[in-house]
Amino acid sequence: MEVSGKHTDAVGPVCDAPVCQTCADAGNRATAVKLCSVCNEWLCQTCTEYHRRLKATRNHLLLDRDTASEVQPGCDNEHQNAFHYCDNHPTELLRYLCPTHNSLHCGDCIALIKSSCKMVKISNISKDVRNKVEFTELLTQIEELMKSVDALESKLYSLKESVLQNEARDIDQVTRHEQALIEKIKASSASIQDDIKIARSESEFQLGNMEDKCTELRSVAEQLQNGLDETNGNDSELFITFIKAKYLLKSTTGELTEAKDQAKVRSYRFTKCVDHEKLFDSVKSFGCYEEKVKEIQPTQSAEQSEQLLLDAGLLIDDTGKIGNC
Repeated sequence: MEVSGKHTDAVGPVCDAPVCQTCADAGNRATAVKLCSVCNEWLCQTCTEYHRRLKATRNHLLLDRDTASEVQPGCDNEHQNAFHYCDNHPTELLRYLCPTHNSLHCGDCIALIKSSCKMVKISNISKDVRNKVEFTELLTQIEELMKSVDALESKLYSLKESVLQNEARDIDQVTRHEQALIEKIKASSASIQDDIKIARSESEFQLGNMEDKCTELRSVAEQLQNGLDETNGNDSELFITFIKAKYLLKSTTGELTEAKDQAKVRSYRFTKCVDHEKLFDSVKSFGCYEEKVKEIQPTQSAEQSEQLLLDAGLLIDDTGKIGNC
């Protein structure tokens, strides 16, 4: 990026008079010794040293005047305004194209490559490139690619909104299901508790009748005892009372035996539903949340995007480099 506040036209054509542009901005004039290939700015020796110390610019590539003059605007050379450096030789400019592999190279690459490929100078084939049909087609394809990416991003945004809506919907459904089960369990529990209360009431009623029967039998026994005790001096009267008491005692004893046999209540016991036990022991007793796979189909696949670049004559390898001889 260019340094803020730089005026590239403040010192005239750099081929005629390369002066330090930083000093020129301050109203001073100093001979330039380096050109920053990133800032596209001439620097004197002092500014060069500062440029190398400054954290934001210490890694910028600085070119000597002889090398830099080849790439400056206004100079007659084959690489005007070109600052594309070789990945394998960072100080060397890309000057050649291998049409066979559609790869770019510098002069050092040519010396090292042992290949029968015929290299073509970029300066000989790059003139008027903007007016070529392939260039126009590439721009159109890139524009279509951007539209496709925009469409995919829009779809992803909609899907994100859908995810949030689905979360709210599903949580609501689970809560409703939980409440429905709780209400059913409560209703079933209330019904069973009512049955328990009815059984208790029936047992209490039965036992109350038995208590009344005991009171009645006790009264009879007391009457028999009192009748025999109160008869005095008359044997005939005592005998008659004795016979009656004997007969009544036999009848009362029978009623007591019958009452003893009836001294029982119906026995009840709560038993849990086996089906419910098995259901609650199951992992999915309450329900489950399973994935429904839906494929997201982008408007344009990665293969289609790569084909666009291939059609445009730009072969990009896995490392992001253009071409490979």
